[in-house]
Amino acid sequence: MNFCKNPACVNFGIPAKENIKGMVLPAAPGTLTGRRHRDNYTIGKSRKSGRIVVRMVCNDCKASLPIKSNKGVNEELLRIMSYLRPPKSPACRNKKCKSYGLPLADFKWLYTFHGTSNGKSERYRCKTCGATFSIKTTTAKPQSTSHKNPMLFKLLVNKMPFQRICEVLEMDMHTLYSKVDFLHRQCQAFAASYERNLPELKKARMYISLDRQDYVVNWAVTNDKRNIILHALGSADNHSGFVFGMHLNFDPAFRSSDVEENARLCKDPEVLPPFRRFARFWLECDYQESKALAKGAKKEGRSRKLKETVADSYAEAQAREDIEAYEEMSSVVQLPNNGLQIHAEYTMYGHMAFLHKLLPKVSNVRFFIERESGLRAACLAAFADEVKDGRCDAFFVSINKELNIHDRQRLVQLGKRDLEEFRCRKGHWEGISETGLRQLLIEEMLENGILHSIGNYKDLWLDYPAPAMNEPEKMVSWQTDMKNRRYSSFHLAKLYSKASLHGIDRFFMQLRRRISLLERPIKTSSATGRTWYGYSPYKPENIAKVIEIFRVFYNYVKVGDDGKTPAMRLGLARGPAKVEDIIYYLPR
Repeated sequence: MNFCKNPACVNFGIPAKENIKGMVLPAAPGTLTGRRHRDNYTIGKSRKSGRIVVRMVCNDCKASLPIKSNKGVNEELLRIMSYLRPPKSPACRNKKCKSYGLPLADFKWLYTFHGTSNGKSERYRCKTCGATFSIKTTTAKPQSTSHKNPMLFKLLVNKMPFQRICEVLEMDMHTLYSKVDFLHRQCQAFAASYERNLPELKKARMYISLDRQDYVVNWAVTNDKRNIILHALGSADNHSGFVFGMHLNFDPAFRSSDVEENARLCKDPEVLPPFRRFARFWLECDYQESKALAKGAKKEGRSRKLKETVADSYAEAQAREDIEAYEEMSSVVQLPNNGLQIHAEYTMYGHMAFLHKLLPKVSNVRFFIERESGLRAACLAAFADEVKDGRCDAFFVSINKELNIHDRQRLVQLGKRDLEEFRCRKGHWEGISETGLRQLLIEEMLENGILHSIGNYKDLWLDYPAPAMNEPEKMVSWQTDMKNRRYSSFHLAKLYSKASLHGIDRFFMQLRRRISLLERPIKTSSATGRTWYGYSPYKPENIAKVIEIFRVFYNYVKVGDDGKTPAMRLGLARGPAKVEDIIYYLPR
């Protein structure tokens, strides 16, 4: 993971060696004394705006890279993949029996059905020793209002606020939250039963879009009116619409007070961030340092051209202490009291490693990502071997999302006019599709070098011709050009023409529209920059739960105009599921 992320460099995908003869070891764990060489890299530390960042410099291309904790990324990957762990199958519990611990699912011939227990559990008898055990046949403990679960699910994914749900279903808030917990568990179990099969899914090619959304947690006490800002990274297949994951940089499994105490005992605050025991978590010392160095919220100015916005994003990333870390704490935000906020770049690395685990049998995969340095680095870290083999490419896609409907319509009409002029100029057949014509135009632009060099890395950006209404002004940059392996202009133009974020953006749009907890803010005047979000939650874990509930609904229940769900289009499911199928799903 800690290697040069420049695909054109000889050190791309080659990590720094941990032990080299003659290397001076650090005086203490997590400290660096001066500069030292590790194989093809120089390891050192730099200071920007008062913050110390551990870096490795590639000795070939001279790229400077922030070091990340391998342990922290692996912990995040395990957290993200936890729902895929297969449920434990019941087995004989007699330790003296030869069949002890042999699961029923794998050794059915060792057991025999032995009736039911109170009509709620199936009983089985071990043929070897005669001992019996039971298997649950209901999804949860008895609920006096279980008949309300299907309606609750439907109201939840149709933007009914929690208070209104309580009124409609005649239940209190405590009961509602307990049912949301239940629905979340059922959604995870139901999705896992299908998504465990993803590593066996064979596809010739797949086009995946990635982007992030930010969410706000309201303050819970009136004497501390600071919001909690969390970020979720999502990825979707552009063809089927299937959403592989939507992961929030928050871990509810830990208590912040316990981790802070353990961090103090192991002296984590005194250790450089990549070498810490709790490297992936936002500790109080990180918060205080970030708050002291905060540059403040970016002011909204006049509407700018997309090229200017892209150039500014490069400058902003380069000005960071850690180019991959975009989060910034300030005096108007706080860390969660329950659970722990994760450094967003670790969630990015974990998410990309998760996709790598899910898609080993996809022959060619192309990623279309919003321009974010951390996401690019995470993508190249997870798929370095595939990039080298020419089976994976990454493209930056930047879209002007501030345009009103009239500007969108005007740009679409201009794009169609440009295509028609190109058709006439080249004498192309009038029956050629708009998609085919656009690809030919892109091919000409690439051959003539009609690209913009932007940013300190001199990335080449293409003005995407004749974009669609949902992406009316768009620029695209190829990030995996290895120089020694050039695609033909025809093939590269085809990849450029497919560059789009529409798969994940469509999910984002519906998520905002259909989940009341995730609404956009109610803007109010405030001298301190605080904003109250009318329906936003008070607990961060509820954001992750409703996102996952909606993701499962979106993938397996909600059908499109073609009568299919995203899971059906991907080849993961044979038909649409019903809400009841999820609620009453029982792992066997």
